[in-house]
Amino acid sequence: MILYHGSNIAIDRINLSLSKPYKDFGKGFYATDIRSQAEDMAKLKRL
Repeated sequence: MILYHGSNIAIDRINLSLSKPYKDFGKGFYATDIRSQAEDMAKLKRL
């Protein structure tokens, strides 16, 4: 399975201390198997 993360920077290692606590499911590293969803999220983070 390929998972995508909607980020606009390269991520070498997951650091949960940088995670925001009030996301939909709490702190965590969010990923999706839907590439377009991750791309859309990365575009939002540029704004």
